[in-house]
Amino acid sequence: MQETITVDLVEVSSFKALAVRTGMTPDKSGTRFAWSKLAEHVPLDDARLAGKPAAYVFIPQQQWNKQVDTLWVGLEVREFGAVPDGIEKLAINGGLCASARVLGDEAHMWRVYETMFSWLEQSKDYELDQRDGIFGMETVPLEPLNALTIPYKDIETFNFTMLYPVRRKAESR
Repeated sequence: MQETITVDLVEVSSFKALAVRTGMTPDKSGTRFAWSKLAEHVPLDDARLAGKPAAYVFIPQQQWNKQVDTLWVGLEVREFGAVPDGIEKLAINGGLCASARVLGDEAHMWRVYETMFSWLEQSKDYELDQRDGIFGMETVPLEPLNALTIPYKDIETFNFTMLYPVRRKAESR
């Protein structure tokens, strides 16, 4: 059976997030450590939380043209309120995003990344918006299973949506 991976253009609203910064680690434990710290200070019953239960992994988009080394793991909030030490406030710009869905094993996940970046490279109209302060996002559902509580090596099914801000090529000139 042929696997179909599609990249769509979707509009994302701007929002606020409380997040924990982390680095890339060889064993991919950085996001799990950041999630643990975030959940300790911003529990899932926190009145500030907005939207459906999902975590975000935020990627500064200018990193895509070199090496991704800094990420944030966050939760969408209606308001920042009191922010504990080690938690950062992020204002996420809304706008047009290239989006692709990952639901499968690790090999499938890497094929989706490859498809996304091939689409961006080949698009006549759009390019990744790599201006300072622009974050790409990967949304991770927290139900029925929160993958950020499972060691990366133990994940059998990767389940998240890529949302990478794009802009018309003419806008960058």
